[in-house]
Amino acid sequence: MIRIEAELPRDDLMGVSDALRIIDVSVNITKVKGRGKGVGSKVHAAKGTEMHRSEFQDKYIVQVTAPDSIENDVIEIIQSNSKTGKITIFPVSRVIDIGSGVENEQALALNEYDSVILAAAKNQNTSFPFGVAAEKVKFSPPHTEGEKGYYDVIEKKFVPLDVLESVIYHVKPVERFQILSADDQVVIESMTRVKRNFSLYKMKMSDSYSQAFLKYVASRFLSLWPEQEINATILYVDIVGSTKLATLLSSEELSGVIKVFSEEMSVIVSKHAGFVLKYAGDAVIAFFPELRDFGNMAENAVRCANSMNMLIKHSLNPIFVSLGLPAIRVRIGIDTGKNRIVFLGSDPDLIGHSITIVSKILPLAQPNQITMGDTAYKILSSDMAEQFTKINPDDKKWNYTHPGTGEIYPIYFSRHLS
Repeated sequence: MIRIEAELPRDDLMGVSDALRIIDVSVNITKVKGRGKGVGSKVHAAKGTEMHRSEFQDKYIVQVTAPDSIENDVIEIIQSNSKTGKITIFPVSRVIDIGSGVENEQALALNEYDSVILAAAKNQNTSFPFGVAAEKVKFSPPHTEGEKGYYDVIEKKFVPLDVLESVIYHVKPVERFQILSADDQVVIESMTRVKRNFSLYKMKMSDSYSQAFLKYVASRFLSLWPEQEINATILYVDIVGSTKLATLLSSEELSGVIKVFSEEMSVIVSKHAGFVLKYAGDAVIAFFPELRDFGNMAENAVRCANSMNMLIKHSLNPIFVSLGLPAIRVRIGIDTGKNRIVFLGSDPDLIGHSITIVSKILPLAQPNQITMGDTAYKILSSDMAEQFTKINPDDKKWNYTHPGTGEIYPIYFSRHLS
């Protein structure tokens, strides 16, 4: 016999206990002291909606004694009838987090807030990990009588029946990660979010759902390969003249500007197959890993950078001006290379030559301009490469020598300023 314990909130208790009793196992329920009986806080989702966040005000332990042979059946029942919590099997051999489905060491590492964020993502239909949903493949009947399969109307090719299961979802990187336009729905969503967030900040409240979730996703992604190298494109975006802003604005106003700027840049990163690595004052640092299903990582970063400039121009600055705040401008730096995943404290980070390069070339750009290192430039398509021009090192007093080549490292600037 084994003992299985599930730590559950009150809302899930009845469904789990009733379902367990159907399979005729011993069920014992004990209440654990919670944090009071007040209503839990709300998590504001990226599109402006609200969702109740369970704080486990009433927490219960469901203890099940069952034969070893039905361990998986008991676990499945608990998972099917609850949204969040932890399952522990005694003697301890498995620990399962209900919200994410991860087990053992990973489940133990998840805290209550992690589980809530994961549950929120599922309820908001957020596509893990990028925030963009894949398009379902559209099929039509075969063109030829007797063919066993379907016709993929997107790829315009026949799909045999035996491989149909492998093409349930279809991702077109070039179509999914386009440069966002001023009339895109994302601008309306952004303006709604910025207005709401400024109101919350004035009430001394915080709405960091998007930032918290996206930073969480990046940490979980990097935690999969500790102390290993990944190939990625790095993007820095920071506010030009933030020191001057600090003299013009109150600390509350400056804080609000930086918070909404960081939030909006984070959302845009997630829409271009990128991850938020960290926040550093008025800068957002992101990485775009080399993933087969999501196309050219450097091009994703360039599309993201152009979308950032668009969003600042058509969403953030109009709202800032309407509130009596100064408009902002940014600089963006991009480069590609191998980066090692390291743990500095509890959170994973990236260390690599490309991060160093980006931090060096970023100050050379003009406001609203993108500057790019040679490694990233070399993997751009010819059409996208035409957006950039190589600089004369003498013009910018650029004399950085690449340790691999021993020569001045070439850098490029975007031709058109937003």
